[in-house]
Amino acid sequence: MPVTRYRNAAAVPPPLPHDPRDPRAAARALAHVEAMTWGLPPLFAPGVRRFASIEAAQADRERATVERMRWWRAARRQVGA
Repeated sequence: MPVTRYRNAAAVPPPLPHDPRDPRAAARALAHVEAMTWGLPPLFAPGVRRFASIEAAQADRERATVERMRWWRAARRQVGA
């Protein structure tokens, strides 16, 4: 696929038209999400988790999200991206 450079955003052509009702659109979106998340560890270990409050659950999710972001950044550094 050729790479085209543009001097400014006004020179960029509009995206190709597509029908959002096309049954292949969902498959393309799912393929994109799978490609982006391939190799990521799960956010949480399998099983049921109980929390004393909503705040404790939100704090745990925040901690897990930060851990995943750190893992992702470390993995990208190893690849050289």
